[in-house]
Amino acid sequence: MGPPAMAVDLGSRRAEAAARQILSGFGLGRLARLDLRDLAYARGLLVEERRVDGAEGRMMRGRRHGIAVVDARIQQPGRKRFIIAHELGHFELHHDEPVFVCDSAAFFDWHRGRPAETEANRFAAELLMPRAAFQEDAGAIRPSMDTIDDLAGAYGVTPTAAAFRFVDLDIAPSALVFCQHGQIVWTLLSKDFPFRYIRRKQEPHGHSGAGEFFASGTTSDDAIPTPLHAWFLDDDLPRDGRCFEQCRVMPALNATLSLLWMD
Repeated sequence: MGPPAMAVDLGSRRAEAAARQILSGFGLGRLARLDLRDLAYARGLLVEERRVDGAEGRMMRGRRHGIAVVDARIQQPGRKRFIIAHELGHFELHHDEPVFVCDSAAFFDWHRGRPAETEANRFAAELLMPRAAFQEDAGAIRPSMDTIDDLAGAYGVTPTAAAFRFVDLDIAPSALVFCQHGQIVWTLLSKDFPFRYIRRKQEPHGHSGAGEFFASGTTSDDAIPTPLHAWFLDDDLPRDGRCFEQCRVMPALNATLSLLWMD
């Protein structure tokens, strides 16, 4: 059984390179204070806000120009900003597809369930959280969802996107687990995390924060010591070994996001 961490395939590499090229073309190191609608317009994509039923964002393109629509009912600035960047990713990357309708699940697809959505997320992550800047800002902090929230606010993104970036760039040895409807959907392990084999496509263990939520409907919002065996299947797990888990609940999606790290 191979390691479950997401492999960065050619499509994702292409997506991130496209985002870096845009930043370089405009002489930008980061976009925290930039209105993304202006950047999108400069690239040929008009962004509008109006009610969208059954989706959070849509993108429709012609040969050279396009229109992106963001659901006006979305109130969180970081979420709205990430949706705009995601739709711009579709516009820049997927020239053969005239229409994308992106439901809420699209913005949690970091694991190639739908490759085009994963690529748009990768594009948005690089555009909004450029590698060099994010590594510099995040490198001095200790892992926790609380500090991830601070990073998300600083970069104007969702906590899920900031958490993925933190783990994917191996800022600190850590792992990320997304569960939905009582099942582990995807996992990500940083390069230096000491354990590599994590439960997948199963119910989260009852001794984990995520498992507690799906069993009882509630779990601690704080970082809690969690038995390693609740998540990991490695043969060399230390007896009674523990990691820290901080679990964030997403009631609207019946989902959890768990950040794991060693002390």
